[in-house]
Amino acid sequence: MASGQSVFVRSATGLVRSFRWYDALIISLAVTGPTYFGIASQIGYVAPNVPGADFTTSAAIGLLFMIPLGVAYYLFAIMMPRSGGDYVWIGRAIHPVLGFVSGWAMFLSFVFLLAGVGGITWASVVNPVFFITMGYAWHNPGLVSFGTSFNSTTVLGFACLLLVLGALITAFGPKVYSRIMIVLAAIIFLGTFIFIGTAALTSPASFANSFNNFAASNNLNATYNGIISGASAAQWVYQPVTTALTLTSIPFGVLLFNGFNYSVYVSGEVKDVKKSMLWGVLLALLICGVIDVIGLYFGVKMIGYEFNQAAFYLFGNGSSAWPFPGVSPWIALFTPMVLGNPYLITFVQLGWELFFVWWAGALILTISRYIFAFSFDRVIPTAFSDVNQRFHFPLKATALTLVAGLIFVVFTNYYASYLFGALNTTAIWSVVWVILGLSAVVFSVRRKDMAKSLPGGRTVLAIFGLLSMIVMGITFYYATTVPAIGPFTTTAQVVFGAVFGSGLLIYVISYYYHKSKNINLDMVLKEIPPE
Repeated sequence: MASGQSVFVRSATGLVRSFRWYDALIISLAVTGPTYFGIASQIGYVAPNVPGADFTTSAAIGLLFMIPLGVAYYLFAIMMPRSGGDYVWIGRAIHPVLGFVSGWAMFLSFVFLLAGVGGITWASVVNPVFFITMGYAWHNPGLVSFGTSFNSTTVLGFACLLLVLGALITAFGPKVYSRIMIVLAAIIFLGTFIFIGTAALTSPASFANSFNNFAASNNLNATYNGIISGASAAQWVYQPVTTALTLTSIPFGVLLFNGFNYSVYVSGEVKDVKKSMLWGVLLALLICGVIDVIGLYFGVKMIGYEFNQAAFYLFGNGSSAWPFPGVSPWIALFTPMVLGNPYLITFVQLGWELFFVWWAGALILTISRYIFAFSFDRVIPTAFSDVNQRFHFPLKATALTLVAGLIFVVFTNYYASYLFGALNTTAIWSVVWVILGLSAVVFSVRRKDMAKSLPGGRTVLAIFGLLSMIVMGITFYYATTVPAIGPFTTTAQVVFGAVFGSGLLIYVISYYYHKSKNINLDMVLKEIPPE
């Protein structure tokens, strides 16, 4: 390396520590989603994929699996609070190649999460449910018709709109960002608590009565028992809850809490890191666990396992016995039937609708910090580490995140069956989390000087790193052996290898390019990025 030349773009990141503990908490909660939607998603994803799994139990097990990882992330975040989080830590603990390959894999999976899961789910599930429930609540046939007539063009338009809204939230600096996220959080959580309270006070018999009254008043040829009998007539057989099936759904429980640690990616921009990361990681996980487990228990109790299985069977098979054509039977479709009051329905469903806007604002922020960190280390073009002097945010990195997300949205919209049949994000995350656990063990030995200052010393870091490796290894096993969790066919294995292999290729190209400029990228192994 030339004399006086740093591997980093500049001596300071240019980012400002402006976020407080509640911002860190909100960022993690927004991505994890212990909300009306998050609860509904666990039921909505597990029910059609693993019928017979106990949603509440799998969520509780998922929470237990995430605790060791949560402690490891917290300890790393207070020791090295830098943009990029695990990318920085793995690279400094083991080797920069492994750090970038892991960070790149997470980056790609996050972009897919943003576009393929978030954008498409908001457009194809959340919006139809929102419009149809608003139509019935306010006796507006036009909204009902719109909610049941979404096509690929409509889905693409709404998915792109979501990403643009999320990017706009992050475009005007930390103060505006914080205020918008707080307002959205207030609406979403109040709606969530109303939903949980409603579910807790509604017996299955009462829900069945509400469903029947709703169907009759809207001239729908359906009843609660009719949904079950209609599914039975279509060859559906009720699958009772079993321990074996519940265990196979553990990755869904783990995924329910994915995001509890995302505030670490902006840990270089928070004040009072120890307090902020305590709220942004560990307490965020605790809050998610309490809300999700309670919400799942009462939500499933209200609608009933048998009805839920039958409804998803009819919808999934396109049966004419399903009274809401094209609208998925997520619990948000049924809650308004119990609420009754159109004003209360509107508020609760608005929280359902706005959740993904809140979520996109948090996820785009965290994804952009991966790009910023890659760029600040010179692995990708340094222009993406530029920080806007007015807003103190890396807007070029945000713009690249938006563009990447929009590309994925278009691809997913038209090639969803291929993408969902070839990309196993659960497997990707579990591999990186195993590596993160290994990094904690290695760091406790190689960097004793830094690790000994942690709460409990370096031993605690090593123990929770080892525990993370074990539980995420189990998650990887289920993610690659249970087809309902994620694909691991030959094509999926090729895509899995390409995700990590493309990161290796990018690093090698960047390494030799910079070597020709007398810049040694491997110096990131020894140097911790400046603040």
